[in-house]
Amino acid sequence: MTKKLHPRTRGFSLVEVLFGIFLAGLCAMVLASTMPVANNARGMANNQNNALSIAQKQMEALRSAGYPNLTPDRLFAVGLIDSSTAVSTNTYSFTNVDSGRVDSPAIRLPSGVGRLRVEQVGLDLRRVTVILSWQERGRTRTISVGTMVANL
Repeated sequence: MTKKLHPRTRGFSLVEVLFGIFLAGLCAMVLASTMPVANNARGMANNQNNALSIAQKQMEALRSAGYPNLTPDRLFAVGLIDSSTAVSTNTYSFTNVDSGRVDSPAIRLPSGVGRLRVEQVGLDLRRVTVILSWQERGRTRTISVGTMVANL
């Protein structure tokens, strides 16, 4: 009869348990380190989506206003710009406009600024450009949407 010197028992040794804990901790640290990057990317994408949504809403409101109403006084009267006073040549602010049709860039975007440029291109043709800018991680981001509106 042979005798076993070290009988095998069920379970894990202390070294195996410590190695398993080390591997689980290492995986958790790798996963946790990716969270800030993912949150920053999600925030940037959210700002981009908000800006595009605001620009599209503003553009649809301008198109529905029609060619005759694309003057500073009429745009201000219907609440599509902040003031009928131009901030630069043919450019008007809609930073603080907040109505059912259009959202405020100042509220929906970090340091958001909205500009609307209306240029007379031809006798019965106007070019309308919506420009949104906001601050993101120390940089200024901008999105522009434009169209032509004719007097039909």
